[in-house]
Amino acid sequence: RNPEAFQDFIATINQKLNTIDLEFRKSHDETDGKAVWALVNTKGDEVVKLATEYSPIEIAYFKHLIELIVTADDEAFSVSSITALKEASKLKTTITKNTAENLLQRFVDDKWLILSQGGRYSLSQRTILELQVYLKEEFEDNLIECTLCYDIVTQGQRCDVQQCKSRLHHHCARRYFSSQNEKICPTCKIPWKDSNEIGEMRNNTGAMRSRRRDRRINDQDDYLQDYC
Repeated sequence: RNPEAFQDFIATINQKLNTIDLEFRKSHDETDGKAVWALVNTKGDEVVKLATEYSPIEIAYFKHLIELIVTADDEAFSVSSITALKEASKLKTTITKNTAENLLQRFVDDKWLILSQGGRYSLSQRTILELQVYLKEEFEDNLIECTLCYDIVTQGQRCDVQQCKSRLHHHCARRYFSSQNEKICPTCKIPWKDSNEIGEMRNNTGAMRSRRRDRRINDQDDYLQDYC
């Protein structure tokens, strides 16, 4: 009821937790924008926390999946179920298809991964929040941050201009544009299109949009020079 008092309460707790490399951290669910709190490890070896739930080979498989998802082409940040299953055969200690299927379901049930209706796996908010240090250390060149809130974004929207760096969570975009007279990119000031998505939807439409962007690059270069 009192936001300032609550923040002071969290700050006090975190002062104690920081001595043991833990911290209460807030984020927002990428799908609906709801606030999410988690107790996270502030050290880079935070993936070891999975050892209490999974065996070493299962953790290795999970890390392989994270890499596939984070390094997916064109900011799709997802991997097909078929590719996820094939990845199991590339482990030093291979696991059967049936074992891999069951393990993938466990990752979903335990909220480490999300499985879409289209059959693609992506990172859950739990993974993004609790394994944030690991993700940033291992995939610094692949991760992107929301232009408005600076949190990692794997589902959202991006500017239609190829050279522009603007990336927004869906909920950040809704909040930001609701206070604007018209939808204009916060970075390059080009009209904003909600349909230019980050995440799974890019797997289906990214190539077509990329071709459209390529045809516009020459016209936009001069305009963007002062902004991006």
